Amino acid sequence: MLRLPAVRPIGDGCQSILIIRVHTDAGITGIGEAHTNALVSKAILDAPMSSVSSEGLRSLLVGEDPRDIGRLWDKMYRHTQGYGRRGVAMHTISGVDIALWDILGKASGLPLHRLLGGARRTTTPVYASDLSQPSLEATLALARRHKAAGFRAMKFGWGGLGGDVREDIAVAAAIRQEVGDDIDIMIDMGFAVPFDHAVKLGRGLADYGVFFLEEPLWPDDVAGFAKLVALSPTPIATGEKESTQYPYVDLMDRGGLRIIQPDVARVGGISEMMRIVALAESRHVRVIPHCWSTDILVAATLHVIATLRDCPYLEMNVTDNPLRTDLLLDPIRPVNGVARVPDKPGLGIELNEATLARYRWEGV
Repeated sequence: MLRLPAVRPIGDGCQSILIIRVHTDAGITGIGEAHTNALVSKAILDAPMSSVSSEGLRSLLVGEDPRDIGRLWDKMYRHTQGYGRRGVAMHTISGVDIALWDILGKASGLPLHRLLGGARRTTTPVYASDLSQPSLEATLALARRHKAAGFRAMKFGWGGLGGDVREDIAVAAAIRQEVGDDIDIMIDMGFAVPFDHAVKLGRGLADYGVFFLEEPLWPDDVAGFAKLVALSPTPIATGEKESTQYPYVDLMDRGGLRIIQPDVARVGGISEMMRIVALAESRHVRVIPHCWSTDILVAATLHVIATLRDCPYLEMNVTDNPLRTDLLLDPIRPVNGVARVPDKPGLGIELNEATLARYRWEGV
């Protein structure tokens, strides 16, 4: 577990993180990340068995062949149904699954995307994902900085959004005026707003060419999403809070979503992510993954995106956070708004042990 010295009540889930390392008797170590509450997730790894369907992941995996990823995924899923099937249990399974794929790649000498069917692209555009600031001028200053860094797309969310609908639209209008017409803008509400507010947003943001409006309704309001998608000229996106493939079927089939945002470190890892991708591509729905955490998640997401038929952007947390920027010996840095897919075996990354030592947290 790693944690920043000061954790603030803001929309940044990368202030404390859980890195999962799976060690093998062949000397190969796989790296994964669970994007969730680190202390709760660690308990799911370490918990002793309380029934046949309620067991900690560590005891389920020790002694197994890490290359049997599908069988081990099923084993973890089956033996956590007493306390999970969704949420933090699946988040933790995600971190283990990512590490198992990393092991398989390292053992075979192949980058992860080769194991997933091969790359359709070796680079991908990145959108700068940032937090809306208390003042409009501070938000515009960030927009200028991201444009100057070469990003051709940017998203602002949480923070002061979600109050007055006119103010929210005015923020998008000001960003558009600041960055010009050739940069894509996304708006992320973070928390749900009233349905009528969401409809007004969908209509008002369209005047400023907003690429998508993210998560304007409660995740479980599938019927509301169906109505909103039908009424909004601005594309609607959601899905970062879901886990396993099943909610995405609902969002696409009943909710009418044309953009879904599964998070590799939440949905069930690489294994479940690829099942979600298959379901989405069969419906011609765009998968633009949620990716707001460390370079472990960024690397895993890049490998997935490399295999996709249609994914316009990688999301990248661009806040000034050492758990994001300093976790790897060779950090993932976009150049002119474009990131390169790692090409070394497995995830293709190596942890910076100095950063781990500096921010290690024992949970007390």
